[in-house]
Amino acid sequence: MKLDEHELNKVMGEAVGDVRPPTRALVDGATRQGRRMRSRRRIAVGVGVLAVAGVVAGASLFGAYFPTYTDDVETLSAGPGAKPGKVTIPDFSKLPKNPQPPAGTERITGRATVQTLKELMPQERTSEYESQQSPPTGYEVFGRLRTEGWPVGAEVQVNLQPGFGRDMFVQQQHATEVAHTLKGFYSCEHRVPEGGKMSACGVSNLRDGSVLMVYEDRSGLLLRRHADLLRTDGTRVVVGTSNGADIEDGPVVDLDPPLSLDELRSIVTSSRWQYFVDPQVNEKAKSLKPHMDRGQQIPADGSIPTDDSRGTTAKPSSPPRH
Repeated sequence: MKLDEHELNKVMGEAVGDVRPPTRALVDGATRQGRRMRSRRRIAVGVGVLAVAGVVAGASLFGAYFPTYTDDVETLSAGPGAKPGKVTIPDFSKLPKNPQPPAGTERITGRATVQTLKELMPQERTSEYESQQSPPTGYEVFGRLRTEGWPVGAEVQVNLQPGFGRDMFVQQQHATEVAHTLKGFYSCEHRVPEGGKMSACGVSNLRDGSVLMVYEDRSGLLLRRHADLLRTDGTRVVVGTSNGADIEDGPVVDLDPPLSLDELRSIVTSSRWQYFVDPQVNEKAKSLKPHMDRGQQIPADGSIPTDDSRGTTAKPSSPPRH
């Protein structure tokens, strides 16, 4: 059985009484807020694209809706610093349910997350920065930017999920099929991109035991590239891009995505992706403009952090995660 991330979240939740892990990642289009953001922005993007010639290399700009003829999946090399052969999932059973921040640190904000992505980009001019962060329970952060292009640039997205490994390790104890486990999820055989067809894939252990999966999938002329890292500390970092103005649906604006798989590997494995950071990291990110904080559009209950929220330098104020 093959399973995409959205279905994995559903199945694992049903197995443990509807307690679902936070798997709302950008990869495979499973981020619900990403869908809402795309629907609002698609109109504006479409107007700009339709104002110019409707072809890129002789193909419709709306190439995501062309037939996809990929049958075979290319096996990608392990890449620098990776161990070829059988992949081993790290043991997350002893990770704390509610990790405490080191003294003098705080949770990274969504704005700082997209700032970090911008700084890790290889000499690409970028703009239109957007981010969102979840409440402290099940905390994760999402960032999006656009590269320079005409009439519009392509998207690059990042999702940082600090508790993914631990949460999924607990949930998978109730799984009955390999596709519902971390081992199945981090395999080219069982990972199914939502809305596309896998065209190239590689998964391997890095020297420290982390699991790195890189893959491409296609929807007609729309080509998406992803790097998905599951670290030994349970943190998941996912970076994705495409040759479209919208990473999931296009329209296609270039022949290739702005980042190669090697560049995605380099970004996703950077040591700069941390759950708790020096307050100066968040402070510096406040100068990132233009920036849209999508988290502020969520109905606030007082527990949803914003870019200006602190109060986590000593210990989180949120209740323990279960």
